[in-house]
Amino acid sequence: MGKDKLRKWEENKAFPHVFEPPLLPVIRGHEEYAGKGLWRRDVFRNDRPIVLELGCGKGEYTVGLARRYPGVNFIGVDVKGHRFHKGARESHLAGLSNVAFLRTRVEFIEAFFGPGEIDELWITFCDPFPLDRSGHRRMTSPWYLDKYRKICKPDFLIHLKHDNADLFSRTRKEWEESGLEILMASDDIYGLFGDEVDESTRDLLGIRTFYETMWLEEGRKITYLRARNQPGSCET
Repeated sequence: MGKDKLRKWEENKAFPHVFEPPLLPVIRGHEEYAGKGLWRRDVFRNDRPIVLELGCGKGEYTVGLARRYPGVNFIGVDVKGHRFHKGARESHLAGLSNVAFLRTRVEFIEAFFGPGEIDELWITFCDPFPLDRSGHRRMTSPWYLDKYRKICKPDFLIHLKHDNADLFSRTRKEWEESGLEILMASDDIYGLFGDEVDESTRDLLGIRTFYETMWLEEGRKITYLRARNQPGSCET
């Protein structure tokens, strides 16, 4: 195991806005996270909206959004703490009080957030898992949507930003069939930047992750979906 990874784990322990609860009791179904339903009260200490970035990687989008929207709370979620260490350190040094990071697996997200606790979701450059027919690994699938509906407000927003055109098309179809209203869909967001897209949308989508920068340098197009859940539609 690399010393740099160990260093990042140790630094994460010192950050007051990083939460790394034991996962094994959750996986075994023995207990839920003690702070479930209490993120506004105990972590952010306000009643503002909460937005999750699922599979946040290095945390670039979590921190970028927090800088742009100081009146909103943001939580980056990833299973690898050394991965989001960069965002945790940056937000800590910048004194951003509207940022937190949670180390866990997204498939157990219901154990960490209460009903209606989340207002909005971002999924950025997740693994597309093209052969995952059940949807148990692909974070955009209807299987995951059912989980998201249990922790989100009825009319929550969900965003997907990705370089994979097949995932974009598949997700759009699945979200529509699952009762989500597609608010924006682009198979090349940077091709839209101009008079067709307002300044706030350009600012929102202009945040670049580590992987997005790599894909753009390779000449790949970046796709984007924004959808809203329609209460009462296809819910389990």
